[in-house]
Formats: sequence, C-alpha cells, structure tokens
Amino acid sequence: MPILSRRQPDESGPEPHRHRQTAESFGVDAERYDRARPPYPQALVDRILAASPGRHVLDVGAGTGIEARQFQAAGCTVLGVEPDERMAAFARRGRVEVEVARFEDWQPAGRQFDAVVAGTSWHWVDPVAGAAKAARVLRPGGRLAPFHHVPQLPAELIDALAEVLEQVAPDSPFNPGLLRGSAVDAYQPLFVRIADGIRQTGSFSEPEQWRFAWERTYSREEWLDQLPTFGGLTQLPADKLAKVLDSAGSAIGRLGGHATMPYTSVVVTATRCSSP
Repeated sequence: MPILSRRQPDESGPEPHRHRQTAESFGVDAERYDRARPPYPQALVDRILAASPGRHVLDVGAGTGIEARQFQAAGCTVLGVEPDERMAAFARRGRVEVEVARFEDWQPAGRQFDAVVAGTSWHWVDPVAGAAKAARVLRPGGRLAPFHHVPQLPAELIDALAEVLEQVAPDSPFNPGLLRGSAVDAYQPLFVRIADGIRQTGSFSEPEQWRFAWERTYSREEWLDQLPTFGGLTQLPADKLAKVLDSAGSAIGRLGGHATMPYTSVVVTATRCSSP
C-alpha cells in the first residue's frame, strides 16, 4: 500500500519518493512480502501487453518479483530494477533477473524495452525523473504503465488502525484514516502526480487511467500476515507493531473472523511518442 502521508509538502500531491528510508525497508521480511502481497489481475497484464509493441519488459521496483513472474508467465522477457538487495535476492531465487539500483540512478547501457511497468512501486520514484528515464529506455510506441492496488478497507478496520497508530506511532506516514470514504478518490492525488510527471517529459501521449475491479476475502491470519508489509509499518519496533496487529485482529474478529475487501488496481499509462 502506498504511503499516504499525514503531512504533505505542498498542495500538488503526495511525495512518498522522498521517504527513502521507508522506500528501502521492505526487504526486512522479503519472504512475508512475497507470500502476503496479492498478485495483479490477469486482465491488467493482458491489457498492458496488448498495448505494447513487444514483450521485452522493464519492471521498476521489482521487489520480490510478484508482477515480474506474472509477465514472465505471459511470455515476456523481464528485467527488474530494485533498490533493496534483500528483495532482489529473493526475486532472483524465483528466476527473475534483477539489477540493484534506484531507478533514477540506474544505467540502462543502451538497452531498450517495449514496456516499463511498476507494481505498487512507482510512488517511490521521482515522478518526473522516473518518467524521463522511462522515455529514454522505451522504444517509440513503447508503453509506460505503473500500476497500484487500491484496497477498500472495512470501516471498522480503518477506525481500529487509525486509533492505534495515533497512540503508538503518531508520526507514521501510514495514515489509514485517509481511506475513509472512497479509497480510489483518496489515491487520486498520487495518480495525478504520476500523470503530471509523465506530461512534463514531453515524450508521451496524454496519460490515461485503466481500472480493474476485483475482491479478496482475508482470514484474520492472512490480513495480519500482510499488514506488517505496508510502508510505515515495516519500521515499527516489535512492541508497537504487536499493538497494531492486536487492534487489527480484534477488528477483524468483530467482523466474524474474516474481511472481504474490494480492490481497484489502477494503471496510469501513456505511450512513448515517436522521435521527431
């Protein structure tokens, strides 16, 4: 889940890419991350590939290789770029080729790709510098397509998380209270910032959003397994994390021991223009 900061640096939208300590903290438990984080809808993968000129894919912020393996299964050659060596090592064990670097600093060495994707990771990339780097490595007609999961958490769980985090980590960048109401609407400032970064390069078609709706039912144990992988919680001390998990577990218990969560997976995408 992307960081939703309590304190925005300006009115133009969130800037989670500045939180480098959080951005590079997910490898603290790469096995849990890979096990607990959900994959992406097959329809999302299929649509990106149908709109791309080929199947040579660059995966930015590849993490443990969740989306990379999905693109490989669809017949793609995938190269991952990932700043956390621990996450990259896990992905390599799953036969994903990964180079360790921040995307803004990564050296493509003349390589070009048909699609640049990012699975719930583009918010950790500078939106302008990242889009400019993508333009450099995409073939004309290639597609930039970062995508994010947007879960609609039950109100009872949002309230429980907001209350306990206010007690144990009031400065945490993870603010579930912002997800009250429509989660997709809460994420729009992030998506607008991504689209604006793409526009500023002058190298892409007008960005658009593709949305894919689905849902998943979590048991109490499954949700508590995923919760520590969220940005802002990965760095909590064990005693404070235990209080967060206890509060969330109690909320799910009150819901009957499971929670069905609607998801919207949102792609912000544009096509690399032909060179003048």
